[in-house]
This record gives sequence, C-alpha cells and structure tokens, in this order.
Amino acid sequence: MTTCIAAITQRYFIVTASDTRLSFGGSYSTDGVLKDEGIHREWGALVAGNDISQAPFVIEEAKRLLRGKSGELNVVKDAFRRAYQSCRNEAITDSLLGTFEMSIDEFKKKAASNCTRKSSPTFRFGCGVSVWGARSWFTVLMTTLSPTYSQLPILVALNHSTSRGFWAIGAGARSSLSTLSVLRQHPDRCSVEQTIYNVLAAKYSSESASDVGPETWVWIKRVNCDGYSSSVGWEKEVKELWEREGRPKTLPSAVQAIQRGNLSFFYQEDGKKPRLLSIIESPELEARPPKNET
Repeated sequence: MTTCIAAITQRYFIVTASDTRLSFGGSYSTDGVLKDEGIHREWGALVAGNDISQAPFVIEEAKRLLRGKSGELNVVKDAFRRAYQSCRNEAITDSLLGTFEMSIDEFKKKAASNCTRKSSPTFRFGCGVSVWGARSWFTVLMTTLSPTYSQLPILVALNHSTSRGFWAIGAGARSSLSTLSVLRQHPDRCSVEQTIYNVLAAKYSSESASDVGPETWVWIKRVNCDGYSSSVGWEKEVKELWEREGRPKTLPSAVQAIQRGNLSFFYQEDGKKPRLLSIIESPELEARPPKNET
C-alpha cells in the first residue's frame, strides 16, 4: 500500500506528494520507487494499492492514446477509461480465459445462453489511480472512487468551483484527507506555499498507516510549465519543523522554509529559450482566460 495526495491551489498549480515504498506481500519492502508519472505534457497519474502490477500497463496505454492529442479534460478522461478497460480485458483473458483459449467476446456469447450472472469471471485491479492536470485556465484532479472496482473506474473531477480541490488514495488516504480538512485546505483560501505545506503535513500524518514509507516525493505542476527546480533540503527542513512544532496547524516557519526553497518553474514560449519563473512571476499566466476555455 502507499499514500498519494494531490491538491489544487491558487494561480493554476497542483501539488502532489507520495511515499516511495514498495512492499512485497508484507515480507519485505524497499523505498525509492516513484508513484507519480506523467501521461501527457499537462497531466500526470498517481498510483496506490496493494498490487500495482497492472498500473504501468494502464499508464502506458493512456500515454499511447494521448500521443498527439490535446490536454482537454474529456479527451484525457476518455483515454484513461479506454486504457483501463483495455488492460483489464487483457488481464481477464490471460488469467481467467486463456486456459480455455477463449476471448472475452466468445465468453460473453456463451455466457448469454449458458451461464448465470454469478458464474461470470471477475477480475479486480488491486490499485487506484488519481489523474491530475494543470492546463491553461484550469486545474483538475480525476480520481477513481474505488481501487478495486471490477468494471470501469469511476472518475470524479475536483476543481475550484465544485469541491475543496484535494484527494488522496492508498492506505494513508483517510489520515491524509482528515489532515487536509483540519488544516482547512482550499484552493481559494490557501497560498501555493501553504498548500505545499498542507499536502506535506497530510503525507507525514499518513506514515502511521501500514506500509507507508517515511520518504516523500513531492511534485509541483504549474500551467504551461514543464517542470520545476528547488534548493536542496527544503522538504527535509519542513518535516523536521512539522515533527517539532506542527500537528495539526499550518506552520508559518514551515511556509517560510518552503519560500526559502526557491521553487522555480521551467516555462517556454513558442520559439523562445526556456526560462525559470518563480512562484510569483509570469503575469501572462494570470491573464483572463478566453471565453471558450472557461
């Protein structure tokens, strides 16, 4: 199991955090595994569960379906659902029907006349996925409601206008969501730095759950930016402050540590050399969105 957390914040940012632990049936575990992967220039996916063996296939199929496509919400949603269904069907064929040299379509035809509903094959992925995106003029999270849902994943969009704009999956999800609620996390109330701290505090709180590792991977996505850089050691300083002074308040000292982290984002305009922007720079990204993008 694991913990993966994402939160929307002001000025078109998304903050994500997860542990890096991979467990092997409770016998032993290893740290250093990244569970946040890009599936499109504007979108990424967080994976959590007790069996993530199928997740790479879903993500790679989603990447293939999105290659050359726009990052519009419905396009990404459709690609993710199709990728999930395709990989699930393939897994069912390999694990349940392969012995009988039967495809799913052939099984359905025979099941319609010879099988009861209870005798149909079931197959559950043992993991959940949260898909996040920061596209021009909006930020959004999509998450599966149930990591073991046997059919298509149920996707729920979380954005500024319809929700508090955060979600968590994995073994530490309940603790993470509780912490974010206590800290009153909201995209319109919390600054970028406050959101970063709140997400990290939620992750640290989740470490009491089974198989959630102490190492933290944090990623911050900004609209129209390809990545970000920071000074070394700021996350470690934040955790030390949280352990010493936090639980459950948002710490001004930790927010200041994040500010000292010198977070900057790689921004590239068409035909121009990439440049680094600080959190407070790039007023062109704050301009009013076109009517057809709202």
